[in-house]
Amino acid sequence: GGSVHGLRVAPSVESEAVLRGSLLHAPRLAAPVDCSFPEAICLSAAGRGAIADLRVDAQRPFDAPLAASEVELQVCAVGLNFRDVLIVLDEYPGPRVDPGTDCSGVVRGLGAGGGGHLSIGAASFGSAVGCLASRARADSRLQVRKPSATSFEQASTLVSTWGTVHAGFERLRLSGRRALLVHAAAGGVGLAATEYAHWLQLSLVGSAGAPWKHHTLRSLGCRRLVSSRHAGASVMGLVGLLRGSRAHAALNSLSADFIAASSAALGERGRLEEIGKRGVWSDGRAAAAGVAYAVLDMATEVPSRPGWFLRRGVQVLARR
Repeated sequence: GGSVHGLRVAPSVESEAVLRGSLLHAPRLAAPVDCSFPEAICLSAAGRGAIADLRVDAQRPFDAPLAASEVELQVCAVGLNFRDVLIVLDEYPGPRVDPGTDCSGVVRGLGAGGGGHLSIGAASFGSAVGCLASRARADSRLQVRKPSATSFEQASTLVSTWGTVHAGFERLRLSGRRALLVHAAAGGVGLAATEYAHWLQLSLVGSAGAPWKHHTLRSLGCRRLVSSRHAGASVMGLVGLLRGSRAHAALNSLSADFIAASSAALGERGRLEEIGKRGVWSDGRAAAAGVAYAVLDMATEVPSRPGWFLRRGVQVLARR
């Protein structure tokens, strides 16, 4: 506990409090406010840098008619990713874009060249930049029909997690008993990668921090685990688990020393697939380290290769 102008604050009583000047504010239930919204809304931010800057606004009609290759969706669910948090906090290293990429919804409009895989009224899921809104538009090649057995909420969580893992494993081209290191294995992408590795019967080593995360991963069949809190301890643990040998590949989402440590843990012709957003190595740095290092960023891969994303990404997810 502590003392603020004579008022004792006990953590067991107030789990959350804000001190502004000489006033201490604590959350309390209040009279309901007017929560009525216009028919179409969007999540916007007055500025970038804090979650508190987010607000719900009326969504204005689109300025232009649908382009030939576009689809318009009535958004039903949006999957949030770490990238969206970085965008709102103004810490995303890429170009400045609106948050929201993964979504599911109902097709309300199709451009003249929208393709035959979608139709008006069909439920779909895929990628649409700035989809934290009632309506969103996207390249029709970035959307696919939603399986009837999958809810809108479930479908919206598949795109970045399973899409990233599928693309990463496709690049790594591992099979058999090859040794794979997956960092942050208890995260969204990490859990998908763990399941994927089991399908391919790979020799999996995962990293995680908190003990409960290790427990969760062991219950999912990932028995060999190392620390995700200290890069040196992680490598030493990996070498011990592999009995002195090295890994064939690594799927990394951690920053700082973990990139160098992961590359050092790879054997000859080893591959490091980078899916992190911070501290990413340049081509020159990777060449100096003598490692096959590739950066996988679905935010840039998808718009530049929509055909690949449709055929090798969302259509695969829809069939799984």
